[in-house]
Amino acid sequence: MKHSMLIIAAALLGTLTHGASAQVEFAAHAPFVRVDATRGSAPLGSNVVFDAVPAEPESGESYPSHAGGWLQLGNAGSQQVSIDGVRLYAYALETGVYQRIKAKFRLWNAHDGEADPVLDRPVEFIADLTACPCNFEAGQAYAIDIALPTDVFTEGMQLGFSQFWMTDSGNGVLSVSTELVPALDRQGDTATVGSVSAAYGNAGRSPDDIDFIPADAIAGAGIGLALTGNPMQLDVCTGASGFQHQFQEEFDNASLFFQRWRATPNFGQLAVGSGYLAQSAPSGATQFPYVRSEPTSIVIPPTGNFMVRWIAQYTGVGGNGTGEMVISTGTPLNGNDASTVPTMVRAWQDQGGYYIYVATAGGTQQVAGGNGTDLHDMTYCWVDGNVELWKDGQIILAQTAQPAQRPDSIWLGNPALAGAGTWNPVTLQRIWVRGDTPVLTDLIFRDDFDLPPNGD
Repeated sequence: MKHSMLIIAAALLGTLTHGASAQVEFAAHAPFVRVDATRGSAPLGSNVVFDAVPAEPESGESYPSHAGGWLQLGNAGSQQVSIDGVRLYAYALETGVYQRIKAKFRLWNAHDGEADPVLDRPVEFIADLTACPCNFEAGQAYAIDIALPTDVFTEGMQLGFSQFWMTDSGNGVLSVSTELVPALDRQGDTATVGSVSAAYGNAGRSPDDIDFIPADAIAGAGIGLALTGNPMQLDVCTGASGFQHQFQEEFDNASLFFQRWRATPNFGQLAVGSGYLAQSAPSGATQFPYVRSEPTSIVIPPTGNFMVRWIAQYTGVGGNGTGEMVISTGTPLNGNDASTVPTMVRAWQDQGGYYIYVATAGGTQQVAGGNGTDLHDMTYCWVDGNVELWKDGQIILAQTAQPAQRPDSIWLGNPALAGAGTWNPVTLQRIWVRGDTPVLTDLIFRDDFDLPPNGD
């Protein structure tokens, strides 16, 4: 996984970074196939959650280079989906041969048809299609199946999509194509699984802009696309009832992030933006980045049942331990050891592997987490006097009596000083806290907060 970030501060102790556009760039080896040969064939993957086969482009119609839509998913239950594959469609408006092609597309988790722009919370992919040179015939629709290198977790049963194609006709330069374009179907919504709530298209305001404004809406159009994935249950905790969001961190707004969290890169690097928080440190660094919830930000509700859900992935393995998620009462000061505050959960990777340490009424239990370098979806439950732990929809610590002390804070990384060694870099995509108490008002929304300086 690669993250493209905009560096805004380089301090003596480390680097603090805001994200301009997080990207996942990868190679895809599948060929393009004419749509008439794919009709009736299942897209890549076992469970299709959206499927719209486009008609062929119509003579005399205009087709924008940038297109997309807001989609209602289907065949996936009623809560959320883990997207693992796409079938992209292309209209060939001219006959030609392309030496190289890249597909740039985004999946979005939020939409407001009256906002500017209309889509928000993206995950961006750039697929280098290695089966080219590729031949196209004018007036035909083509399809290509692509397995995503990392799953995309939706926030519900709706999802945004936007795309353009980049081509090289032989001069060695890739550019946004106006001859090979997304299949924005002018004959309407042809989806057989799911539906298109809104379709958009434009000629591209800049090479990197694949969002839209309300004026880009195209009435009566659909988008050729297929998505595969697996249905997921939002609240997996045993006995969870009436849960709603108490705290959400999507890592898509750097300014908001630094109001909610006190983040210190120390002798490493910390990058936030476009849906990711990435923490790392070079070999030999004496301290790793450390992120802790601000006292003014209500992270854990003070009463009632709750769950903390996070999506994370260690992107390397080292000797010095780092935490992808620590839930505690209070937070350690930067430079202090983690043991200085009571800890209820510590999801941690070091030279011994990836483990989750969970406090219970009978003491701390160590739970094997499997391979921490695989993307994983974790949930810690505090419900009806018990704690539980789930990984990727499977329970890995069954109901056990709660410890006496209730947590109120979250921290990430490692505050402690360490000797020479290698660290465990880690990336988070999401932190959700859900519970059954009335939704709390986070104090971060006061008007007197500014972006804090780099440091603790």
